[in-house]
Amino acid sequence: MPRTVATFVLLVLLASVVPAQARTSKAKWLNGTWEGTGYQIDNNETWTMKLTVRGRAYRIEYPSRECGGRWNPLSLNQSRARFIKKITGNLEACTNNGNVVIERLSRRQIAFRYANRGSGEVIASAILNRKK
Repeated sequence: MPRTVATFVLLVLLASVVPAQARTSKAKWLNGTWEGTGYQIDNNETWTMKLTVRGRAYRIEYPSRECGGRWNPLSLNQSRARFIKKITGNLEACTNNGNVVIERLSRRQIAFRYANRGSGEVIASAILNRKK
């Protein structure tokens, strides 16, 4: 009986560690610096974007709007990532707490889509290119 309990405990511990490692390795395709021009659908405006990903840190800058912050991950897999956008600088210039979806198009390009929180309607999009 003690051996069975020990085996069960070991399996539970392994099950909790493996998914965390899998999430990290699945999102490695997003590491690096990405740049492009965003397009705001509802008001026909454009702005520059720069996403810097280092490990589990997702830093976003909107240089032409003079604001930035971070993206907090909700889910990550081998070709898609979902985030909540948190603006930490110049809150008046950028929307906050919206939903971001990133899809891998190739090794050098990703697609960005943005919707306000609580809405599934995409109001902004971009193609971002990996910088060397």
